[in-house]
Amino acid sequence: MIRLGIYGAAGEVTGSCYVVTTDRARVMVDFGMHQGEKEADEHNHRLPPLPLANLDAVVLTHAHLDHCGRLPLLVKNSYRGEIYCTPATGDVTEIILRDSARLQAEDFARSQRHKNNKNHNHGNNHPNHREPLYTEQDVERLLPRLVDVSYDEERTIAEGITNKFCDSGHILGAASVQMKVQDGDRTVTIVFSGDVGPVGAPILRDPQTPTPADVVLLESTYGDRDHRPLAATRDELLAILKSAQATSSKVIIPAFAVGRTQDIVYHIGEFIRAGQLDHVNVIIDSPMAVSVTRLYSRHTDVYDERATELLQERMQPLSFPGVSYTHSVEESKQINDTKGPLVVVSANGMCTGGRILHHLRHNLPDPNAHVVIVGYQGYNSLGRRLVDGAKFVSIFGDDVKVRAKIHTLGGFSAHAGQTDLVNWAAPYAQIKPRLILTHGEDGPRAALRNKLNARYGFDAALPKYGEEVEL
Repeated sequence: MIRLGIYGAAGEVTGSCYVVTTDRARVMVDFGMHQGEKEADEHNHRLPPLPLANLDAVVLTHAHLDHCGRLPLLVKNSYRGEIYCTPATGDVTEIILRDSARLQAEDFARSQRHKNNKNHNHGNNHPNHREPLYTEQDVERLLPRLVDVSYDEERTIAEGITNKFCDSGHILGAASVQMKVQDGDRTVTIVFSGDVGPVGAPILRDPQTPTPADVVLLESTYGDRDHRPLAATRDELLAILKSAQATSSKVIIPAFAVGRTQDIVYHIGEFIRAGQLDHVNVIIDSPMAVSVTRLYSRHTDVYDERATELLQERMQPLSFPGVSYTHSVEESKQINDTKGPLVVVSANGMCTGGRILHHLRHNLPDPNAHVVIVGYQGYNSLGRRLVDGAKFVSIFGDDVKVRAKIHTLGGFSAHAGQTDLVNWAAPYAQIKPRLILTHGEDGPRAALRNKLNARYGFDAALPKYGEEVEL
């Protein structure tokens, strides 16, 4: 008997986690962090209902925090097995998890100072903020367990279970998973889409669909809509940059350090290379983004045709005159004293932590400033509140008036829109695998189910957290 447990990203976009169980083995696919929603902290402490030490293997689709962010909890719970991922994903995961542990420690220390100050000033007793999920030491214990597996290489990862990665075009190293699971005399092939990238995105190759499959778990982040065309989105960004230059204003871009930051830098570089934009100062204020950008020059084997062409012409896709990268906190602080025109790209993408909060606190009250939202904003995140038109937002406990111009540029998403998701599923139209939609809020999941049913006759399931499916 084969069972599939769904322990995250069911009716929500974050917290991806699946467990495949047979009579002989248990394999986990992703162990991501919940982000954005009010219950995220509580959900991050909620573990799958099985002894993590008894897992035989873990497979990681890619290095975004909502897919890899809770992996250190495995070693905290005595897991001693291996974690399989592509080489680029392994490199990015190392950066992501170290940064996550550091930020958790800083946030906890800040919350304790804030609590102590309130207690001192008001004599109130406040409940302690939860301690970090894991420490930097936990991360260092985990990293040696990452095992590189190249795209299209079939690898036995547990008794009766093999795994193969397929390029999903989402971020550097991202993969869909094709897992073959033996159950007595039969073999069931399960495909986990991971996060699927859009067709035509910069730098990386387009996503591929692993075939064949008996069961497919497909993400549905944007299952209810398509993004604005990339060309139109680029034009909008160019217009914002030109407007900011004309008024010597700042442009603040919250962007995920992995993928989105590099895409934005690439597009601005293309504007300059094409003579569409005069010299512009662009500061990448995210130590993690700096480290990840270096990895792009190490993993050029995953580049698409245009990025490869730039390399052949001795140009770097992610470098141009005027772009600079900060490293220290002091350099970051100096940005807020720097006059425009200036573009600041800073993490994190949903504005739930990191240096971007400082830049927003300084620039949201400025009616001449521009804030450009370029990625998915989780429910109840600060980024979502800005997109929804909030007039005031809370940052570091202070009410901040929103007077800056807020722009939402959906065409830069690293996720496939509805049409690309439907097209990604096209190779399954004839073989009709069992289809399960995850990694999406309920509305987008239902919309994608209806579209797939109308196009291919799929009757997709929409599981809830904790559901176990017998395959």
